[in-house]
Amino acid sequence: MADNHNHPFNSDVIAHDRIRQLELHLSIQGKEDISEYRHQKNLDELLFLKDRNSYFSSSTDSTPSIALHSISDDDFNRLKYLLRSVVWPIDHHIREQLWINILTLYRISSINQNNHVTQTSQTVLSSSAMIDTNFGSLSLKYEHWPNFVDTTNLCFYYLTERRGQSLVHGILLTFSSYHPDVTYSPILQPVAALLLHYHNEYEVLYLLNRLLIKNWLCGETRLQWEAHCNVFRKLLKKYYKSAADVINSRYKNVNGFYHDWLWWIFHYLPFSYLVKIMDCFLLEGTKVLFRISLALAHVFTKNIRRESDETIHNITDFCRHIPISIGRLLNIAFHIRNLKRRTIEQLIEHEEKLLRSTRHQLHIDNANENHHVSTNHEMTSNRPPPSITPQHLTQIPQESTLSQQQFLTLWNWLPARLSLSQPMVVFTTDEHGFRLQTLLNKVDELEYSILVVKTTNGEIFGAFCAGLWSDRRNRAYFGCGESFLFTLIPKQKKYVWVGQQQPANNRQNQVKREMFLFVDKDKLIIGGGNGDGLCIDQSLCEGQTAHCETFDNEPLCSQSFFSISVLEMITFDYSAS
Repeated sequence: MADNHNHPFNSDVIAHDRIRQLELHLSIQGKEDISEYRHQKNLDELLFLKDRNSYFSSSTDSTPSIALHSISDDDFNRLKYLLRSVVWPIDHHIREQLWINILTLYRISSINQNNHVTQTSQTVLSSSAMIDTNFGSLSLKYEHWPNFVDTTNLCFYYLTERRGQSLVHGILLTFSSYHPDVTYSPILQPVAALLLHYHNEYEVLYLLNRLLIKNWLCGETRLQWEAHCNVFRKLLKKYYKSAADVINSRYKNVNGFYHDWLWWIFHYLPFSYLVKIMDCFLLEGTKVLFRISLALAHVFTKNIRRESDETIHNITDFCRHIPISIGRLLNIAFHIRNLKRRTIEQLIEHEEKLLRSTRHQLHIDNANENHHVSTNHEMTSNRPPPSITPQHLTQIPQESTLSQQQFLTLWNWLPARLSLSQPMVVFTTDEHGFRLQTLLNKVDELEYSILVVKTTNGEIFGAFCAGLWSDRRNRAYFGCGESFLFTLIPKQKKYVWVGQQQPANNRQNQVKREMFLFVDKDKLIIGGGNGDGLCIDQSLCEGQTAHCETFDNEPLCSQSFFSISVLEMITFDYSAS
């Protein structure tokens, strides 16, 4: 972190002459006196600045931890106002703790995240000891960045080449090894480099993981990144139509223009502007980046229209020599009316669905045709379900936590048409990590699957999930009555849908009894109605179980709240049957 000089910079990765250069080129706004804002609430209390939130002094620390702090909605809004309105210089002492303290806040009005966030952070902290600190030839290393990095837009700012830039490379390689599901996320490299100016490498790795948990990486795959770019284009047309018209008329490569929206901020704006934007982004999320780039496009096109000649100006040069202050830029960005986080999220979800539909239409058509044939065959078949024996299950997946006998029990509970297949593990936390989004990416096109949970107490239970997982985007609860809950250890029991046993007395009861599958960004639920039969939070580390009206089940384990040792998703392979 910072040395004994009066600056907050990480002196291990920024040369002293660079630090002097930074101090000489501070923002023209000068150093703000934050005392005038103390009447709202003491800033130290809002950000817990008196608590030194850094316990990553070295990789030899066997029990690193980070203090998480709750914040009420009122205090969150006060803090949001402060971070938007106060422009601290890049060398202000507050920056030694500002970003890490922002990212360790959680709003108490949202679902309780304390336990699972702590658990998730510990998973990543344990990896910090493996950060590559070999500062050998960089020319060889830079040919092998993680796949999620956009190597045409590497940003290092004021980091030294030998240690600073190499540490960014090592941090991202470590991050990649623990999150193989992140296949494309260009924001990670510049954010890591920027964070390293004020924090050590172990803190940077932790903070990147916090951004991942919050889903603030502007996508984790190329498809999601494409969706973000398409949404930016639509937002510009909606909020600044004249700006969109100027761009469409003057740029031959319009798609390239819109695909660079993130780099206007991270690659071309002055460093002091970028640091201030990060203050807001780390508290409010990606909507800040959308707002800033919309404001940049708006001001840029206004300048173009003022020119007497018809020269096509380059927005990258405009950003490098931006003619307005950071305060003015923030004011324009945050005065875009009715641009809410939920609006952006809905647009992104819609764009992802369109892109996925376009790219996989043939696969979906084939899957629907096969399902139609399978359904017709089942309707015309009146044979009783076969009894599954060890001779039927010839390919027990070795990576599964279940034994052959437990597979036999499950397979005898399945619908007859599925029980003749072989089990295949498509997701396990041992291999794919502890993130709900990773799990959903693996099962998105599956219609039938088995969720298995093994707790830290050794109990095993789960659910057979009948329903296309991609339907979660179309309605709240989805799935059908073939779904069921089950327990395997300490006892074997199957809880089927109550609709198979008793009719609903009225519409309200019917709704409660058809709550099969539910997914949002925070949790996955199987079985609802006056309680969740099985609920798994987004970290895949914690869960809870209770009686629910859909399956009329007992709690699936001895404790209503449980910690997960292994979670896996099993599907059905017919190729060897």
